[in-house]
Amino acid sequence: MAKSSKTISLIILYFSYCHCGFIKNFSANNTRSCDLPGSKEQGIHAGMVWIPPGTFENTDKIYPEEFSGKSKTVSGFWMDRTETTNDEFANFVRETGYVTEAENSQNLHGEKKPTNRLYESGSVVFQKPKTEKYNYHPLEWWNFIPGANWRHPEGPNSSIDGKGAYPVVAVSYQDALAYATWKGHVLPSEAEWEWASGGGVSRSNQNSQPKEANTWQGDFPIHDEGTDGFRGISPVGCYAKNEFGLYDMIGNVWEYTSDTWELPNQPGKMKSHTIKGGSYLCSPNYCKRYRSAARQSQEDHLASNHIGFRTILRQNIDIIKK
Repeated sequence: MAKSSKTISLIILYFSYCHCGFIKNFSANNTRSCDLPGSKEQGIHAGMVWIPPGTFENTDKIYPEEFSGKSKTVSGFWMDRTETTNDEFANFVRETGYVTEAENSQNLHGEKKPTNRLYESGSVVFQKPKTEKYNYHPLEWWNFIPGANWRHPEGPNSSIDGKGAYPVVAVSYQDALAYATWKGHVLPSEAEWEWASGGGVSRSNQNSQPKEANTWQGDFPIHDEGTDGFRGISPVGCYAKNEFGLYDMIGNVWEYTSDTWELPNQPGKMKSHTIKGGSYLCSPNYCKRYRSAARQSQEDHLASNHIGFRTILRQNIDIIKK
């Protein structure tokens, strides 16, 4: 089997359900930022909102890996109100000299990655099929692109210039963890993320495509009508916040959590973590993961240009913020 075939086979292993991603070319009328209100918090909580403690139950049964039938209880915590942006990640890189896994063929510990193209410098990139005759096979729109990374999320000829307010993508779980550690934060658990995303409200008919989220309207993967205002990734904060004051928990880009996910028949082979929230490519005809309960696995060292993250700060306080 050729090297490229091996790469694609491994990529499909992780994108076999319905991973969503970025359109190769942004619409010319896409805004570069949205009118995000200033943060009410100051100091270490700047840019964050307080998520009160609570109990919830996941009752979604759209995909078999979602339903648990068990109640989950989480303590209160602070959460970034938006996904981590390019500007925020760039500040981290400037101050630390950090090099992401997609930029470097070495791993975080300075050891050579396994001899496999999946671990070469680069990132998985979504590209629309070149023909309208397609078979709904991920090979038709996912490609591993050498030279793609957070600075060049669609490939070496792309750029994030002027897109500082966009979510940082093409970062691995390890990169997200490094950023969170630098801030003195952590990545949320799956339960914390899901509780925060739901806004403390019990919702019915979550099978419906949300209006206040960046998702795909039209026939995926060819025609995105952009009726939600965007054909492609959007800057953070362009849609209404939820009941807790969080933006873009659903759609736009998937988000890493701290919960591990073992792939069937491969325990311990390749470590993966759970991602949540779906992305702007989720659509009724292919990907209905624009829901709080939706969950997927993502291999720890594989970056993709449809996955980002946000961080949380756990601390005990006596007064719950209103």
